[in-house]
Amino acid sequence: MLLDRLRSYFRVRMRREWHFRRLMETSPAMRWLDAKPGERILDIGCGDGTYDYRINRQGAQVVGFDIARYKLRTAVKHHARGGTIYLDANAEKMPIRSRSCDAVVSFCVFEHLENDSAVLTEVHRILRDGGRLLLTLDSMSNPEVSNAHRDRLKVEHGVRQFYTVPEISAKMTAGGFRLTRSRYLMGSPLDFKLIRLSYATETMNKVYAALVRTFLVSAGRLVSMIAGRGKTPNTGWTLMVEGIRS
Repeated sequence: MLLDRLRSYFRVRMRREWHFRRLMETSPAMRWLDAKPGERILDIGCGDGTYDYRINRQGAQVVGFDIARYKLRTAVKHHARGGTIYLDANAEKMPIRSRSCDAVVSFCVFEHLENDSAVLTEVHRILRDGGRLLLTLDSMSNPEVSNAHRDRLKVEHGVRQFYTVPEISAKMTAGGFRLTRSRYLMGSPLDFKLIRLSYATETMNKVYAALVRTFLVSAGRLVSMIAGRGKTPNTGWTLMVEGIRS
């Protein structure tokens, strides 16, 4: 068990996707989720299953969806434990019984969807009454983010839309959800500087990049926490929202 955890620890840190931006997004999201033993939780856009593994360790049953088969192969190889299931399926039509899930999560996926409203309708179908929907979304509403940078994200990363609280609230309401809380993440000028540094690691040597990312995550968390203490940003790189099925 200890050896498996160590392997997982170092495997994650060698990934390009493990960086300041992702950690500042998923850490608060996992706290909001606060998975309970016995809950059935569905993860839309699960990737290689890193977060499903953490959710499962809290005692929840996890079903992960993704259309990237190479990522699903990694998920099945390393994280299909404790009853976790991984499926290659379209989020607009998921092979899940109606009202059979306690919660649905999706980390930085909705901005890539062609029809986010259709996915919200499908999520509403599979959630039980009172079930929770937790999303992290690209917002890029920081004053420091230029239109040119937003356009580059659309081209290089397949981003279709950016979200604000009023926009996602309206879509969730139309889909049968009641928005219960929201929070902008990485909203300070210092956060933006750390984000830019994290992008710079993508062109570095793999091992060196992992070391730099580890430093940025550790130092960045502390510095960002101090800079943002007592403040509630009204813009941010990422937006986190939670809603309840009406």
